Amino acid sequence: MAFATRWLGRPREHWAELGSTNDRALAWARAGAPHGALVTADAQTAGRGRLGRAWASESGEDLYVSAILRPDAGKPIGALGLAVGAGLREGLSRWLPAAQLKWPNDVLVEGRKLAGILCEARWVGSSPEVVVGFGVNVGRSLFPEPLAATATSLRRELGEATPSREAVLGRILPALEAALEQFFSGGFAAIRGRYEPHCALRDRDVFVDMSNGAGPKVQAKALGLADDGALMVALADGGPPRRVESGDVWLAP
Repeated sequence: MAFATRWLGRPREHWAELGSTNDRALAWARAGAPHGALVTADAQTAGRGRLGRAWASESGEDLYVSAILRPDAGKPIGALGLAVGAGLREGLSRWLPAAQLKWPNDVLVEGRKLAGILCEARWVGSSPEVVVGFGVNVGRSLFPEPLAATATSLRRELGEATPSREAVLGRILPALEAALEQFFSGGFAAIRGRYEPHCALRDRDVFVDMSNGAGPKVQAKALGLADDGALMVALADGGPPRRVESGDVWLAP
């Protein structure tokens, strides 16, 4: 399929099965693959999400994609996952206009996870070599426990009107390319308008891991996002707004 992009997805490798599209993309990057090269697979046997979590990767049902990015030295990459989320949401809005973004790396539909993002980078001299992976639940209608209560798919939302995986990818890639170009030119501040209006956390009560798993969850109110993409929260016990730069955030019931 020819994509309506200038550089993203050019070239593309497609595999029937891989351990992980991110692992293959990292190896391809080390071998010299260009900016925008894309790896896709029908199935992953060792798919992973953020913080090393496993990503359920059914064969022939969903999208498993990794892109190689070579931004110029000095370009901001700290909030890259937010730019990817913005592009994913915009591409998927053709079918699910109410989809939201859960900081920092998920796309949700009515609180259920539709897509997830994993960014990995290494430095080659002074320049970053980045692989951006994302998975989108497209064709599956059933999920294993404990995902059954927290995940959704295009099939579950659209039924017989579910588009093909290639059609979904064809919508996502141009939107993602545009979001990435804007992000690399001006950081998160340049894409704030593409992200923050669709942020599922903004003005919501949340629980925040402020200690990278070393302590209890802290209740707070999500205020919005800083210009570098950090989540700003007001803790329930008072004090000035606090920055959350990594870690997990949960919506309060």
